Amino acid sequence: METKRKTNIAFILKEAGSQKYKMYLSVFFSVVSGLCKIFPYILLQVIIVELLSASPDKEKIQLYIFICFGTVGINILFLALGLAFSHIAAFSILFKIRENAIDHMGKLGLGFFQERSSGQIKKALDEDIEKLELFIAHQIPDLAESIITPLVVIIYLMQINFWLALILFIPFLLSLLLQAWIFKGYEETMTNYNQVLKIMYGTIVEYIHGMRVFKAFNLSATNFKKYTRTVDEYLKYWIKICDDTIKSYTIGLTIIDTSGLLLTIPVGGLLYLSGKLDFSGFVMFLLLSTVFLTAFLKILSMGGNLARLLTGADNIREMMEVPALTNGDEYLEDAIGEVAFQKVTFAYDEKNVLENLSFTLKPNTVTALVGPSGSGKTTVGMLLGRFWDISQGSITIDGKELQALALDSLMEKTAFVFQDVFMLNDTILNNIRLGMGKTEEEVFVACQKAQIHDFILTLPNGYGTVIGEKSGIKLSGGEKQRIAIARALLKDAQIVILDEVTAYSDIENEKNIQLALRNLLLNRTGLIIAHRLYTIQNVDQILVLDEGQLVEQGTHRELLAKEGLYQRLWQKGGKGA
Repeated sequence: METKRKTNIAFILKEAGSQKYKMYLSVFFSVVSGLCKIFPYILLQVIIVELLSASPDKEKIQLYIFICFGTVGINILFLALGLAFSHIAAFSILFKIRENAIDHMGKLGLGFFQERSSGQIKKALDEDIEKLELFIAHQIPDLAESIITPLVVIIYLMQINFWLALILFIPFLLSLLLQAWIFKGYEETMTNYNQVLKIMYGTIVEYIHGMRVFKAFNLSATNFKKYTRTVDEYLKYWIKICDDTIKSYTIGLTIIDTSGLLLTIPVGGLLYLSGKLDFSGFVMFLLLSTVFLTAFLKILSMGGNLARLLTGADNIREMMEVPALTNGDEYLEDAIGEVAFQKVTFAYDEKNVLENLSFTLKPNTVTALVGPSGSGKTTVGMLLGRFWDISQGSITIDGKELQALALDSLMEKTAFVFQDVFMLNDTILNNIRLGMGKTEEEVFVACQKAQIHDFILTLPNGYGTVIGEKSGIKLSGGEKQRIAIARALLKDAQIVILDEVTAYSDIENEKNIQLALRNLLLNRTGLIIAHRLYTIQNVDQILVLDEGQLVEQGTHRELLAKEGLYQRLWQKGGKGA
């Protein structure tokens, strides 16, 4: 557990990068600010001595008072500088960590996202990273000040009276022991708390995504048992944490807050009466004993915050340490688009999804993948785009292994049109262009081929019309599919993978989509993951999958003549499940 703690702190410092110098400056300014707080107390003793002398020097006293005011001003200045540098460093580091995390996630296989809910990922990217701001902007400078200030105070008090200063370590040691006892096993508690929080975030996101279904069945958040159960578990666990720590924490605060005077007044009074401590020294102990001990309050409160922060840092670190897909160094300069699966096996959660799968996609041909639900059709398309890496066998494009290809080259030569089309809350022009750097004229041509140009012109602002959840403009499933096809046309990739793009379309949209697909697949290598078999009757070859294995292969007519699985699927209404 201690190794994990060190690893997480090392991770934060590593991510700090060049911003570490701002952190060091913030620590320096905070320490100077803390020393400036103590200096007026030291001057106060000098003033008291001067006032108790036979002939007090008023000019000297006035000078000391002015110095006190100057010290307070310097304290405020350095405190502001420390906070400024720590906050600049904190927000810069948070930005860099988020940027690195997003960049890293873009290089991960889809398995990473299937193993984690969107709520868990959101928590790591948002809440867990945000916690680092408290640590960097406040706790690091506070920790430096909380160490230096009592150290200087106790050294100064020891110069006045060594044994009385030594007595102040009694409540200090008691508070340390109490702190250790309070937070014994606290990191495990925070890990469990964090797990409960992850589940709650995932459930909330799940509820939001299923809002339409829940509304249709009049199922509110209160009636959604999974939601209420996870929220109740979170509440109960948080109450348990409070119950386990509040009593001991309160005792620790009381010891720190009152012990200084409780020990200094009787012991210091006896020393003063016996002549072993002068009046000014006694006053200094009355003032600075409290300063010495309360300086540790920040450390006392920091323990729980640090445990929560490091647990959050652990979530971010683990996410960023998930191995990314290896990036090859070969490029497909003039791809012709010949794809070969050779004895491919792919396992997910230790269960084979595909097993010993071999087939070839010839250039300038269209191949359809069909089969019952769960047969592995979509997985084949995802493997070709290298969203996952295969377990055994090989996948090649123009004879080059997929893993040997540079990822940007592979993405450049492949285009995907998914069943569920993602839309940005942006203009239609930007939704189609998607940062590909294409001109408006190129976008118009692609949209004409995708049979969506005329529809776009009917919208209030044409290609400048904003679409998305906040725009008020709602597109049908078929319209979204044609926009996705326009994206693929604009990309002009040699290999195109389609995941049943007519699933959400009506008759009129389906006709337009078929015309758009004809333009998209012209002179390209096409792979269609099909559920509606009547849409792929004229493709060059059909591959029939069942339980991850290739069971039939041929044209529509050839497969019907075989009277096998394909014929049975066709007889069910021309649809695969």
